[in-house]
Amino acid sequence: MTGPDTTPAFNLKVVLKETGIRPDTLRAWERRYGIPKPQRSPGGHRLYSQRDIETIKWLMARQAEGLSIARAVELFRTQIAQGRDPLAEVEETTPQPIAPPGTLESLRQSWLSACLAFNENEAELLLNQAFALYPLEIVIKEIFHYAMVYVGDQWYRNNISVQQEHFVSVLIQRRLNSLIAACPPPTRPEVILLGSPPHEQHLLPLLMLHLFLRRRGFGVVDLGANVPVAKFDETVARIQPHLVVLSAQRLTTVAPLLEVILSLHPLGASVAYGGRIFNLRPSLLPRIPAHFLGKTMDEAVQNVALLVHQRPPLPAPTPEFALNYQRAELFWSRRAQIEAWLYQALSELRLPQEYLTTAVEDFEETLRSALAVGDLDAILPELEWAQGLLRQHRLAPETLRPFLLGYAQAIRAAAPSELSPLAEWLQTTAERLSISSTSLSGGPDSG
Repeated sequence: MTGPDTTPAFNLKVVLKETGIRPDTLRAWERRYGIPKPQRSPGGHRLYSQRDIETIKWLMARQAEGLSIARAVELFRTQIAQGRDPLAEVEETTPQPIAPPGTLESLRQSWLSACLAFNENEAELLLNQAFALYPLEIVIKEIFHYAMVYVGDQWYRNNISVQQEHFVSVLIQRRLNSLIAACPPPTRPEVILLGSPPHEQHLLPLLMLHLFLRRRGFGVVDLGANVPVAKFDETVARIQPHLVVLSAQRLTTVAPLLEVILSLHPLGASVAYGGRIFNLRPSLLPRIPAHFLGKTMDEAVQNVALLVHQRPPLPAPTPEFALNYQRAELFWSRRAQIEAWLYQALSELRLPQEYLTTAVEDFEETLRSALAVGDLDAILPELEWAQGLLRQHRLAPETLRPFLLGYAQAIRAAAPSELSPLAEWLQTTAERLSISSTSLSGGPDSG
């Protein structure tokens, strides 16, 4: 199949209308990357071909997927060098229209592109435009929240760097803090205490909730991320909040979340929680003795208002809760002995020590949380995540299988019989992993 027509026939105004690109951005691409390469009319004006227009659209589509413009140009040229025309391949699929300039979707695309290119000034200007055109809550949910999910996914897929992911997070955090600072004083008597349990580093979901609650007149005390259990106790005893809201995004911080909740029960505090892991694994909800705020930010804000008004009692722990939690703490107390056996069992794999240490520490926290809630199958989505990280570090995803087998062997050797169900689960899961597969089979919520 032949590609688009290369005849120079369109002036700059047509190109801008067809693609939605900004004139200064297009000139920068031409200057820095030599792409596209317009011809000149007898009067010296730029003339573009249909191929130039499709090239611009292709590059913008890759940016919307999370690539920097430099990486998008490199990908385009690599495919050309391999004898493949990326534009001819695009013609075989339904084209994705570029959002009209000024729309929320267009602003989101442009803002993400600016962030991933580390163009802070452009990103701030686009945000100012978005907030001027749309309600604050809409911008937060449709740009910030979308970006958090999108960038996290693209980093996991190794399409963007950790530096790009951090840069986006920093810009979002800074803007949220400035919006919170600009809120008027509280108009309601209720005070909400926000915080994340030990080892939970994600700030942005609670910052968004903080902003939305302040805009509804609530007083908010935000302790931030990675708060020690004792600090929650001290603050609750001191300020007597109407509601404590906790956030856990991954399974690794569910056990610390439970530790905070249990420490607050004797104080009579009303406690609520939310986070990504509970959206992925709803079966965990009955196992948490606190109020679930819901899957979305809108639900969380509405449920906060209901909880401070109605003051319902906290859900009681299930009959199995104490046994599960004791088993988790037993595992946690024996982790040093388990590690010693594990490193010996995995010595033949010759894994880079820095990756192995990080993997062991992270997996320990995952196992502790799964034991604490009595749901070992909750580990399965975390194993999917681990396989993605292995690919990202150019390690074979199949490495996960001997890692699980080694962990099962270490538990049998170093831990008491109370943890034998965990060893059996790890061995069974490892045996279900195909040597050539890059995903788990048969596990709920995997993928």
